[in-house]
Amino acid sequence: MAPLHRFEAVEQLETQLQEAGLDLRLLQLSNGRLSGNLVVRRLGPLRLLRLQANRCLHMAGSKPLDQRLVCLNLLPSGGGASLRAHGTTISPDLLFGLDPRTEVHLSTPEQMDLAVVMLNPSTLTRWSGGQGDLDLEAAPFRSNCLPVDVDSRAQLQRRLLKLLPLQAELPPVPAVSPPALDGAGGDLLPLLVDALEQGLRLRGGPDSPPARIEMVKQLQQWVEEHPLEPISLDRLSRQVYVGRRSLILGFKEHLGMGPMAYFKLRRLHAVRRELMEAAPGAITISGLAASWGFLNPGHFARDYRRLFGELPSATLSRRLSPAVLAGGHRTAVDHLPVGSCRN
Repeated sequence: MAPLHRFEAVEQLETQLQEAGLDLRLLQLSNGRLSGNLVVRRLGPLRLLRLQANRCLHMAGSKPLDQRLVCLNLLPSGGGASLRAHGTTISPDLLFGLDPRTEVHLSTPEQMDLAVVMLNPSTLTRWSGGQGDLDLEAAPFRSNCLPVDVDSRAQLQRRLLKLLPLQAELPPVPAVSPPALDGAGGDLLPLLVDALEQGLRLRGGPDSPPARIEMVKQLQQWVEEHPLEPISLDRLSRQVYVGRRSLILGFKEHLGMGPMAYFKLRRLHAVRRELMEAAPGAITISGLAASWGFLNPGHFARDYRRLFGELPSATLSRRLSPAVLAGGHRTAVDHLPVGSCRN
């Protein structure tokens, strides 16, 4: 199978990520037709991913229990807006996603180029040969981010870009048993070990969570656990015991929009998924939209087209095939309550 996958909907990307070992829920946050590329490659004990997308996305979900993740923003320093993980701004000079105890909570900019290395936790220790005073099996993964010095980052970035080019076919890599790697990727682990060691030495005190991020996560979780509850700004404020101003600021800081606008996007995604899954003639667009709280068909069609780059009728006419949706992750977002959709 060619390691390059193209996608035009978050549902497709969810399926592709799940097949690569990452079970994540995705939401498109910015307006316009989504497109992008996912490159997946296995090198001995390593699984490598490269993700490019042209729209802001929000990703959430658990990390694989038997793997450790090391993520790197491949865009150069100063190359556009930053990623945000758990409310922390992720500059290109950070390795992130390290802590296996935390779930994925990532917001991406409109131009994203992200690399992910997945490996068994003991692999780094074997490759370092037990040298030095750093426990590479555990120490780097006690926090979610580590700084990386300029030289280590540049070497790691160059190697990842060479191993994960955006082309339909890659040269075959012979299957080998850990910890050996062939010449195509044999120098990646030493570069990764060096970057993690440097990060542990550069890191200062313990991480402190950014203001308001836990409130945002709590409300996201509450909505998933109470899918039929009506949503209003006052109701959300009471749920987390904060004022409306703090609530709005928290969502704008970490998701780029107010809470009601965010939950409106979730409803639009729910409508889109049902349109993709609908049997021919089984639904009407206006009836489906009304069931999710969009009572004005004209406003709904406008908002839908602005977000996804097409009218709902176009989505319905070109539904994704069952094979594409089979691996998708249907979540509680698909059961948000009917109610007001005002921002």
